[in-house]
Amino acid sequence: MSKKEKLSRSLQSLLGGVIGIEADAGQDVIMKLNPEDIHPNDLQPRHFFSEEEMHGLIESIKKHGILQPVIVKPLSHGYMLIAGERRWRAARHLGLKEMPAIVRHSDGANTLEIALIENIQREDLNPIEKAKGFKELTSKFGLTQEQVAKAMGKDRSSVANYLRLLDLPQEIQDHVSRGTLSMGHARAILAIPDQETQLVLCERIAKEGLSVREVEAIASLEKSQAKPKKMASAKASTPHIEDLEDRFRRFFGTKVTIRESKGKGRISIAFHSSEEFSRIANTLGIRL
Repeated sequence: MSKKEKLSRSLQSLLGGVIGIEADAGQDVIMKLNPEDIHPNDLQPRHFFSEEEMHGLIESIKKHGILQPVIVKPLSHGYMLIAGERRWRAARHLGLKEMPAIVRHSDGANTLEIALIENIQREDLNPIEKAKGFKELTSKFGLTQEQVAKAMGKDRSSVANYLRLLDLPQEIQDHVSRGTLSMGHARAILAIPDQETQLVLCERIAKEGLSVREVEAIASLEKSQAKPKKMASAKASTPHIEDLEDRFRRFFGTKVTIRESKGKGRISIAFHSSEEFSRIANTLGIRL
């Protein structure tokens, strides 16, 4: 059996246990460990833990205790956490001296796959964290998008859409991670090939609260306008003209196109709704 097949089969077997991860008799041992002896996992795909989520979990542990063991891997000194970081963080916050743990002997691939599955299935990773988790499986372990999709119970197109989020500028990825931009917004922005325009549109979404449908309409218009720009004369695409377009774009918060030849030409300011037209007019000091 190849490494890819073994990893994919292991992922699928883990997905079968949605309620909990059972210990493998003969290999795993369930025991009580001091949270201070457990070290976080660098391969953990989840990096953001909301205060609200943590508060709810801490209160639940106060009342009921830790019902589901964390999964750890033995080290020369202590243990490395494979799955259950929220429970481990909550236990340390409460100053617990022991917590239930499944001690599992696993290689690097199994360590990552268990952490990914446990988090995606139970803690609802944000879209960027999911994308990075899928990226780990495709880049580090050579799985195809089809194999990742099958193991995760998703369509291949869904995995591809998550991975495309990593093509966005880091600033936009940060918005998606925080939830100030939805995945729908991010996918609509991806239709625009120019990253500078993507960032301008991201700012507009944050300021004006644009819906996904509005962003899709704007992105479609931006994409259609980008084609004639490539066919424009060399004079219309000089660095000086492009710099002016960029400065106008930042000033108005929308697409601005300059066409010039022999000292003559036109400036086009795009708007996508009557509200946006009024905003641009107000920017120019014109009251409608």
